[in-house]
Amino acid sequence: MHETGVFYVRVKKDLRKAFEDFFPHMSSHYINMSKLFDKNKRYPVLAVEKVTVFTKEGAEAESARFLLPSENGNFIWIQCELFTFDGFNAA
Repeated sequence: MHETGVFYVRVKKDLRKAFEDFFPHMSSHYINMSKLFDKNKRYPVLAVEKVTVFTKEGAEAESARFLLPSENGNFIWIQCELFTFDGFNAA
């Protein structure tokens, strides 16, 4: 039996460090996408998708993307490394 539930995340405070630590090969486009989110707000993760990311050199890294509602009223799939866990309840 699978159970599902919403959990909440926030944009990491130091995105450059997250970028350099986990994905030095990741396009800075992902960091620019974080501007669609308010750093002082928490967001519900509505779905999680496992993904394989390829480096410029062709190596593979396992990761995930979150489906989140953005500040412009759209839903967006975005790399999980840009966020930090912020609990299970809406409060």
